[in-house]
Amino acid sequence: MVKASWGTKRTCQNCAARFYDLNKSPIKCPKCGRDHDREDFIKVRRGRTSAATTAAAAAAAAAAAAKAAQLAKAKKAEDALEEAAPDAESDDAAIEDTDDLADEAEDIEVEVEDDKGEGDR
Repeated sequence: MVKASWGTKRTCQNCAARFYDLNKSPIKCPKCGRDHDREDFIKVRRGRTSAATTAAAAAAAAAAAAKAAQLAKAKKAEDALEEAAPDAESDDAAIEDTDDLADEAEDIEVEVEDDKGEGDR
């Protein structure tokens, strides 16, 4: 039997313990000790959207989808053109001047370690 002096039965939002608020303010959870305001226990309701808002959102989504499809189609066509006719500049960039490489090879010192003393692995 519930007595009116016990107050309202609450559920702690921190530890999920069920307790009576004893008509106190702020409401304190007996298990974890967290203080709650009365507004913490009020459920927020979502309002209904109007038909005009829903239709406008659907139209905007459809327009965005159409634009994305158009961009994807343009990108695919651009990629096809690049595969069909490669740029002459990209071929020239791959060819490199090798005159400097001979001079650099003379300056490089390489140390080779001998592993004869380590034994079989």
